[in-house]
Amino acid sequence: KRKDYKLITVFSFLFTGQYGNPLNKYIKHYEGLSYDVDSLHQKHQRAKRAVLHEDQFLHLNFHAHGIHFNLRMKRDTSLFSDDFKVEISNKVVDYDTSHIYTGHIYGEQGSFSHGSVIDGRFEGFIQTHSGTFYVEPAERYIKDRTLPFHSVIYHEDDIKYPHKYGPQGGCADHSVFERMQKYQMTGVEEPTAQKPYKEHNINGPELLRKKRAAQAEKNTCQLYIQTDHLFYKHYGTREAVIAQISSHVKAIDTIYQSTDFTGIRNISFMVKRIRINTTVDERDPSNPFRFPNIGVEKFLELNSEQNHDDYCLAYVFTDRDFDDGVLGLAWVGAPSGSSGGICEKSKLYSDGKKKSLNTGIITVQNYGSHVPPKVSHITFAHEVGHNFGSPHDSGTECTPGESKNLGQKENGNYIMYARATSGDKLNNNKFSLCSVRNISQVLEKKRNNCFVGMYFCHPYKINQQTGCCRVLFKFPYKILICNTPTLPILIGNVYSRCNHA
Repeated sequence: KRKDYKLITVFSFLFTGQYGNPLNKYIKHYEGLSYDVDSLHQKHQRAKRAVLHEDQFLHLNFHAHGIHFNLRMKRDTSLFSDDFKVEISNKVVDYDTSHIYTGHIYGEQGSFSHGSVIDGRFEGFIQTHSGTFYVEPAERYIKDRTLPFHSVIYHEDDIKYPHKYGPQGGCADHSVFERMQKYQMTGVEEPTAQKPYKEHNINGPELLRKKRAAQAEKNTCQLYIQTDHLFYKHYGTREAVIAQISSHVKAIDTIYQSTDFTGIRNISFMVKRIRINTTVDERDPSNPFRFPNIGVEKFLELNSEQNHDDYCLAYVFTDRDFDDGVLGLAWVGAPSGSSGGICEKSKLYSDGKKKSLNTGIITVQNYGSHVPPKVSHITFAHEVGHNFGSPHDSGTECTPGESKNLGQKENGNYIMYARATSGDKLNNNKFSLCSVRNISQVLEKKRNNCFVGMYFCHPYKINQQTGCCRVLFKFPYKILICNTPTLPILIGNVYSRCNHA
């Protein structure tokens, strides 16, 4: 007998005027959204405590932009490692991430949603056949006014950059990268004592083939993300800060997983540790990010002076208005010849300091205004692209947005273009062939040094009725079918997390 799913329905009211209702200088049109937050909060608490699979789903219904949104969501555990820890005010805690959700629009194949439910309000993004919509708290944009709605929703096509920012608009000047590149060449390699390795070739070439196959499963980059007190001040609570981190990681995870890096596929990301510097930490002398005025290069250096050997990449999120409109900065990886990028270990450099160059930083502020999540997500993907080995795109093949051909120009530039983009063009969320070639070389050389062997069910492959995925995947010794809601299961060094949406 088929069990009925517990529907969590929220009645919503829409507040909007004529088209052309600007939210700020970046968002040219939005609609206000209001629904019963107490009801959604109660249903979230029930889903959080639920034992039965069908009771773990959260439903949210509302109308906006002429579309009926029937969201069906479930707790997303795929973004956090099993030993995930949160550090707040120098205390390490096991953190409950049950407010982070992933799902889809019920009945719309290929749709996808990700976000959080905090105090009965959903915040996140919803990918539909009509494009991507973003939902945020209204008070983040509209202050000191009593509003008839608590949230705002807007479409990605309504996100516009008002002007181009400086020579590199959103990314550091070329001279900065030249200085960084020279510094990366000065790393002192420490000799490591290695025991002679003898291959016990019991089954000959077949065993070696299986070992190489096991190695090829390493496709997940584990992250350490810190937020400074200014980032915390802007978002207000630890739950909101973790929701922002989750949203950024999910956004880049979607981009990288959908890219074929010359045969290397399913590259994904997972948060292993988060450190939240609250406003109290502004006065902590041990906090390197406590000062109000820090330049972007110095800010990256402060992150790099910490030891990040336990992570693939380590980032700091901030809310600072850096000079020249810079939104992010990161060390560029290379397959050989210089230090920096994914999997880089702490070592001594020419200035006498030990540094970890598997690092980057991003800010959510630009020329006095906070950038929309879409822009910040692409900034994060761009900076991580540097860590993965891609310089800025150049040449006619990889900068179609500069083309005189209107057809090519209309599609815009790719992720690694030097200037920040609003993200609404076809190419803005993709890597160019130039980037793919560069990143592929670095992945081939370095990913086995620190990536971990995780297998994730792609959101689009999840059965919308059961919440499970049915994926046949090869492991050196077994072939498994993931088809039950009881996963994740661990086989060897490969996780199969199939029940996260």
